[in-house]
Amino acid sequence: MTNTRWNEVNLDEVGATGPAGAAVIEALASGESFLAWRRLVVIIEMLAAGMAALGADAGDCARRMIDLEANIAGEVAVGMRVARSTAERHVALAVEARDRLPQSARLLRDGVISLPCFREIVLQTTGVTDGDAIAAVDAAIAQELREIGGVSYGDASNVARRMVAEFDADALRERRRAHSKGVTVSNDVDDATLTIAASVEEIALASKAIDARAARVCKNDSRSCGARRADAALAALTGNKFGCDCGSDNCAVRATDSEIAEEFAKIVVHVIAHESTLNGDSSKAAWFDGFGVIDAHHAREIASRPGTLIRPLDLDAVADCPFQLGNHYRPTAGTDVAMRGVHGTCVFPGCKRPAWGCDLDHVCEYNHEDPAAGGATCQCNLNPKCRFHHLLKTYGEGWIDDQVVDANGVIWTELTTPSGHTVRSRARNQWLLPQLGLIPCKHGRPVAPGVIDAATEPERKRTRTQAKHAQRMQIRSQRRYAMACAKAAATAQYDSAEPPPF
Repeated sequence: MTNTRWNEVNLDEVGATGPAGAAVIEALASGESFLAWRRLVVIIEMLAAGMAALGADAGDCARRMIDLEANIAGEVAVGMRVARSTAERHVALAVEARDRLPQSARLLRDGVISLPCFREIVLQTTGVTDGDAIAAVDAAIAQELREIGGVSYGDASNVARRMVAEFDADALRERRRAHSKGVTVSNDVDDATLTIAASVEEIALASKAIDARAARVCKNDSRSCGARRADAALAALTGNKFGCDCGSDNCAVRATDSEIAEEFAKIVVHVIAHESTLNGDSSKAAWFDGFGVIDAHHAREIASRPGTLIRPLDLDAVADCPFQLGNHYRPTAGTDVAMRGVHGTCVFPGCKRPAWGCDLDHVCEYNHEDPAAGGATCQCNLNPKCRFHHLLKTYGEGWIDDQVVDANGVIWTELTTPSGHTVRSRARNQWLLPQLGLIPCKHGRPVAPGVIDAATEPERKRTRTQAKHAQRMQIRSQRRYAMACAKAAATAQYDSAEPPPF
């Protein structure tokens, strides 16, 4: 009989009741993390009891098909109602929590990370085999994740990767080399998938090239963004031309081959690295926009590639004048790079949109009528937001964001939801540009921030209901087409004048 006593637990004691909002959601998420940790503890206790029962015979069972871990996994599978392979992964996580990453596992207990975050930490640290090294990496990961606030899956992945890169760079390098290049083709019932495995920098360049080609369509193109990307990539691979499917001979988007080549020549990827990393004096990790942390050796490899342009980031120039002299609303190139580099991604908790794919937003709105009275174009008032979160912050009801630089020069973002719940997060790449928050601001306090005109909010092309109906009609049409094809094939087979194949 299923245990249904969970509905008797007093959720008031853990803050999981009250007005519906982000605070309750966060409390429930912390509860899920605690229960996941508790499950790992129970599995560890089961393993310990099993080892104690085997005693001196434990070594003789190492080659058995149904060894201790397999036996425990079978019981876990029954308790969780999952497949054996899934249960074995939970047992493996429990072993990792006990033997290699006990401090990171306690983050689960305390609700700092989720179970998927812990799995990612395990994955990123797999290559560390030295006992002292994994202990140091585990301690550093736990300390960093406890301090940064609002930990997401991407945060856990990048922090773990950075600690491995700085404590045991060889482990990260060997893991990267183990992923060889290749092309994989897989076929499903109705679809086929082409997967290309290559280096981080090559895939980043290819992705941006596909985006540049896929963007050359007019507003009447009927395809989704994903469909356009697929068509653009296949056109490039097969040597065909990619174009708009609007069907109009007067389409405004008619790019020539030379125009496309010129567009591709502008494609760049950004890597932020310390000077000592590039000249080989340190093993300090670097940041690859759109991917995350890379080790020092990888950064030097990218720097040595033909066509790589290395530009020093002059923070003194940022301090002297963070905005363009001819337009105080626009930051200088140095300020732009610094703010995207120090945050790494969109600053909304959990969003992993790369910083160079975001808008650089004035946290306190810029006053175009009286710039001195509004939010300044300064490192203390700029951060990257993806287009959706930029619109949410600008036009959404009740959303408030702030950016604070503390006495130690640490940059923090604070987001308050409409329900009043505030999440405080440290700039994710503060470790890479620690001196940025120490630059003194030369502007006064904002007394009259810019006012947002609600009439400028963009509108959807169609309502959510219309989009759902269109999707359902498309699915029904595809099903009818598939049924018609199957019926036609069956009719052709049975109506054939040829004798049966037997």
